[in-house]
Amino acid sequence: MSGSGYIKSLDGLRAMAILLVLSLHTGVLHFGWIGVQLFFVLSGFLITGILWKEKAREEPTWYKFRKFWVRRALRILPLYYGYLVVLGITYLLFHFPDTYRTYMPWLLTYTYNFTRTLPEWTVDPSFAHLWSLAIEEQFYLFFPLILFLAPPKVVMGFMIAVIVLTPVSRFLIGQHYIDLGFKGETLATIIYWNSFSHVDAFFIGGLIPVLSLDKRIKKPWTLLSCCLALVLAAGALNYINHPDHSFYLVDLGFAFGQTTNYAYVWHYTVLNLLFAATILLLVSVHTQGQPFALRRFWENKWLVNIGKVSYGMYIYHWMIWYYLFEGVFKPVGVKWRLPFFIPYVILVYIVAFLSFKYFESFFIRLKDRWYPAGGKGRKKPPEPNPNLKTPLEYE
Repeated sequence: MSGSGYIKSLDGLRAMAILLVLSLHTGVLHFGWIGVQLFFVLSGFLITGILWKEKAREEPTWYKFRKFWVRRALRILPLYYGYLVVLGITYLLFHFPDTYRTYMPWLLTYTYNFTRTLPEWTVDPSFAHLWSLAIEEQFYLFFPLILFLAPPKVVMGFMIAVIVLTPVSRFLIGQHYIDLGFKGETLATIIYWNSFSHVDAFFIGGLIPVLSLDKRIKKPWTLLSCCLALVLAAGALNYINHPDHSFYLVDLGFAFGQTTNYAYVWHYTVLNLLFAATILLLVSVHTQGQPFALRRFWENKWLVNIGKVSYGMYIYHWMIWYYLFEGVFKPVGVKWRLPFFIPYVILVYIVAFLSFKYFESFFIRLKDRWYPAGGKGRKKPPEPNPNLKTPLEYE
């Protein structure tokens, strides 16, 4: 970790997350969806760390809200809405994508994740993956209200309670839609796209700064090993007891769209714990300065470079695969898709890199000019409240 608080290995984790998502949509790995789960846990860790640090500053609460929301908006919204504008233009000129008009109100309001239950819903690779960005934006909008306005102990208790209750909410959501006649992959996707299904992912990551787990847990390796054993054991049991077997190495017991064995209840929980334990290992004060193999792997310059533009890669990736690689080459089966994977990743990276350099970076500079991360204006930030524990510098 540098003096600025930058943790290079977290960009490596971002890279792993986006590569998993790309592997899912290319049909290479059936468990590639867990990349989105990693994004959720990582976002929870980073955003809660930022908010928890801001809560400790002696600044007006209204200013903290404005600073956080403006900085988030300048990072997230320009690319998101710029992409939607381009889709809108192509729709007006070529009636493509043909379902854009139907889903445009949902996309514009970051509520697209609620469309999965609509009659005649169809998947459109131009924007179907934006459901996860809707959930993230909802988290950015509502969680600061709780964190800034509630006392620290209430925030901690609330987060722990939500983590415990979220698997129950997934079960109840599932039962509700089963009663309405949904089943199979449709049922699994409805639960997966529900905002309440992922609050625990954000909060499990967020507990690291809130409870100062980077200091309190002295053996992060042990915790990671236990979580990894739990994930592998749960996946193996699910794989053995699942009727539709695919090759284990592309499945691992976490294939997308499962409803048997109540996978939608526990899948997310065990993965969230594993990803949070991985993050904790990388940021723990007890492992700082230790050049272990896992850290060196995630600090690989190629992974770090991918991680830095992972947001753009997520926005662009599915359209590039579906309309270029699948549309032109029409690969069928994993053995024919796999050779295209690396060229595909390279192309998506190039598009995202150019987008970041020539479009997104302009708004990022505005973010740092208008609301510097350190505090109000460009003055020395006020001393933090000594009664609140602050996390590592995550920005």
